[in-house]
Amino acid sequence: MDTPPENQRLVDRYPPDTLKLLLPVDATERSRWGTNYAILRKQSGRNVAVSLLLVAEPITSGQVLRFLTQEKIRRFQAERGSYLLKDAAQPLEQAGIPVQMNYREGDIVFEILDVAEQLECDEIVLPIPYPRWARLFSLDIVREVTRRQRSVPVTTVNSHGMPERSWQR
Repeated sequence: MDTPPENQRLVDRYPPDTLKLLLPVDATERSRWGTNYAILRKQSGRNVAVSLLLVAEPITSGQVLRFLTQEKIRRFQAERGSYLLKDAAQPLEQAGIPVQMNYREGDIVFEILDVAEQLECDEIVLPIPYPRWARLFSLDIVREVTRRQRSVPVTTVNSHGMPERSWQR
């Protein structure tokens, strides 16, 4: 049975010395910091391949579900996700980096960790965590990914794409 291209592992498509990066993205500029990291790694002479990942959390709000069906919500999220992934891919493609786009629905942290393993990525690249006091105002996805990390190391980068810390188990 043929495997659809979006489900093929990155390891099957590139030379063995290729650095395979998972870059989770969303609508924020902060989530794009990993793009700079990938471009810097490419400029340093490494073969680099990037798998972009956008995870949409399921909508469960009764106020939304009163007016829209689950299917309409999924379709809207997938369309928006496609736009965000294509936008995030542009600078990578311009730098000559092969890009694979992945859209998932579910728990953000679980999906990041799961996709990284499925695609046999070498690193998960995330922005440096927000200061601890800011956790009161937002989800702390980066710290949660590093806390629940499995076999794929997590690298946190600053806005210039410079690595700040590598989290390995």
